[in-house]
Amino acid sequence: MQGILTVREEDNVTVVELLSQLDRLSVLSMKNQLTELASKRHKKFILNFGNIDHLNSTVIGALVGVRDTVKKRGGDLVLCCVKPAVRRTFDLIGASKVIRIYDTEKEALENV
Repeated sequence: MQGILTVREEDNVTVVELLSQLDRLSVLSMKNQLTELASKRHKKFILNFGNIDHLNSTVIGALVGVRDTVKKRGGDLVLCCVKPAVRRTFDLIGASKVIRIYDTEKEALENV
């Protein structure tokens, strides 16, 4: 997982910044790490997508799965800083109806 993401706490929210594009292996690692964090009392998650230029349905499926796990534990998962091309993919697949997306990290922190 080294080099793929960073995790920090801010105002009782776990902020995850994705540092590079996600392939099938890194998606699985990301999903496992987020699920592990959710099992350790982390309830609110923001995923910062500012460094992501494109994604595929595997990534979106993993995110929806993690979001469902977090929701079952009484938490929430939102995205921020999503580039227009990536946002279009979320919209086309319908994932933006399931996962809330905010323009900035500040806006996400105010609403999660």
